Amino acid sequence: MAQNRMSREEFFAKLAPLDAEQRGKILWNLYWRGTAAARERIEGELDPPERRRRKHDAATPPDPALVLAEVSQFIELARSGAYIAGDRRVSRTERTKWRVTFRQLATDAQLALHVEDTAPGERAMELMIDLARHAEGSFRSEDPLEAAKFVLPMLSRRCGRRYSRSTASPASRNAPYRS
Repeated sequence: MAQNRMSREEFFAKLAPLDAEQRGKILWNLYWRGTAAARERIEGELDPPERRRRKHDAATPPDPALVLAEVSQFIELARSGAYIAGDRRVSRTERTKWRVTFRQLATDAQLALHVEDTAPGERAMELMIDLARHAEGSFRSEDPLEAAKFVLPMLSRRCGRRYSRSTASPASRNAPYRS
């Protein structure tokens, strides 16, 4: 599908006749109605020190101990059925966004493997893989792994383990987790 985008010269030619107020209105509409990524880009252009701080924060790996604590809490809530039933510990909107939380925690756990002390990151990754193996019944989805876009073979190779969905026995699916 071809994109009908203006070139840089065409874009500036269209902007040239507009005054500062009109350009400001266009930029405000993009900022207010755009995606979070678009807002961040606009904020970064308006405040260069903030842009440098965000780039630095994005490049800094997360604190492995904090990642492990967040992963442990997420798994505890998932195993207790908080993401299925009306548990007050998990809001209604958070229940429907479990996939986003799952992917973010998996990414953070992977990033936590890139620091000097990898033990908390390894444990967090191990817990995420174990939750993925036993995810049926923890979330409202026919195939939680597919819904969360979580690929076990790739991740388990990074952690030095071989996991597959078929290796999980029905009895081990209900086994309690150690934190």
